[in-house]
Amino acid sequence: MHIETFRPKNRELQKYIESYYILKHSKEETNISYLAFPSICSIVSVVNNAENIISQDYISVKPSQLRQLDTSLVCRFNNPICFKYQGDIKEITISFRSLGLNAFLNNPLKDYSNSFFGPFIPFSDYEKEMKTIIEIEDNTLLAESLEKYWVAKLKGFRHPFLNNAVSIIEEQPKISTLELANEFNISRKTLIKHFKHHICKTPTEYKKILRFRRTMEEMRTIKKATTLTELSYIADFFDQSHMTTSFKSLTGLPPRIFFKNLTTIQNSNIQWIFN
Repeated sequence: MHIETFRPKNRELQKYIESYYILKHSKEETNISYLAFPSICSIVSVVNNAENIISQDYISVKPSQLRQLDTSLVCRFNNPICFKYQGDIKEITISFRSLGLNAFLNNPLKDYSNSFFGPFIPFSDYEKEMKTIIEIEDNTLLAESLEKYWVAKLKGFRHPFLNNAVSIIEEQPKISTLELANEFNISRKTLIKHFKHHICKTPTEYKKILRFRRTMEEMRTIKKATTLTELSYIADFFDQSHMTTSFKSLTGLPPRIFFKNLTTIQNSNIQWIFN
């Protein structure tokens, strides 16, 4: 399996899109499976001449003679997802920042997501244009075409308090939902409703996943030995026990075993556990 990652060159897109990658898996390769973990980002994927088959335990990506294109949105999951690839597969995956996808949509994000992994067709020309883009052989030209498409769809996102609420959480992950609501003179219920509408997560879920992702990033960049206790405070957990509980909830594994098995795809922020 080969993965090439890109970051948007367009400055406006950089505000809303974190990164995207092009994945290729050939029929000559052995079947590959990996676990992907909850993210504060919204993940949009497109596979060409293939389909995503969803079962109780995993999502299988297989070539299809009937499906020319399969598109999906992942923004509601709080547990690991196992992906299995077999045969000739080409996939584009875009990671939108926490509120980023809303900047391109006519309706709140929740209107496009009914499950943890579901079809995503946000525009009338989406399937046609994605089909044309994904069939470009040169990855650099493909990335340029992909950016051009999303720039044309960019509307921006304005909200009376959500952008500021997310910024406060990133600076103060230990802030309570009630304290955060009080910052904007709104009720706790109203705050939660708007998070669900535009992020498809509650503030509590968002904070939990944010800490988890920060811990992964710290482990990826740390140059010296760091204890789990030290790491828990660096990532704004209340203590090591709090971190362990969160990791078991989001990954099914305690931190030590999780990090022992975690693989970071070279030169990217993609972190999976391969089976």
